[in-house]
Amino acid sequence: MDTFASKTNIITKQLRTISEIANIRFGLYEKPKDTGSIAYLQAKDFSSDGNLSEYIESFLERGKKTDKHELQEGDVLLAAKGFRNFAWTYKSSVGPAIASSMFFVIKPDPGQVLPDYLTTLLNQESMQSHLQSLGAGSSIPSIRRSELEAISIPVPSIPEQRRIVELMELHKKDLRLSKQIIEKKKQMINTTLNQLIHKI
Repeated sequence: MDTFASKTNIITKQLRTISEIANIRFGLYEKPKDTGSIAYLQAKDFSSDGNLSEYIESFLERGKKTDKHELQEGDVLLAAKGFRNFAWTYKSSVGPAIASSMFFVIKPDPGQVLPDYLTTLLNQESMQSHLQSLGAGSSIPSIRRSELEAISIPVPSIPEQRRIVELMELHKKDLRLSKQIIEKKKQMINTTLNQLIHKI
């Protein structure tokens, strides 16, 4: 019979510090341009939900300095400065991009953790509260790399991680559909009100 203690031990064994399952580096500090060959991602390029905007306004030109900072498929960005500590997974479909210095670039070990799982975990409310507490105490909150590396996270099997990611994707899809329905209802009521007003 499984005891509570044995179950707790199983869970504990699944915990890993972020430094054990990923490499972390800082984004690049550079003065952006209005045009260029590589998108230079900043906080303003992301919505309040942590989604990348379709319209990027800052760019860099390729060079020796930018080559080692160019994002690779599966890199996870975590906003380390400011009041929003959202995480986002880079996909190559976005096009060539470099993260600004306000981000940590986290490169997960694919044998241990899926990038989208790590992003999902970092965006959870409890983790967001913890991250915000780390950066508290200064006018511009900032998380230290050593603090991020020391955070312990649950690392289930890859199939379990995949199921968690799929569930989150379904949730996001449901939210998008709900927003579209609300917007349609607003349009309908506005149209109806305008018709009634003009009949008066």
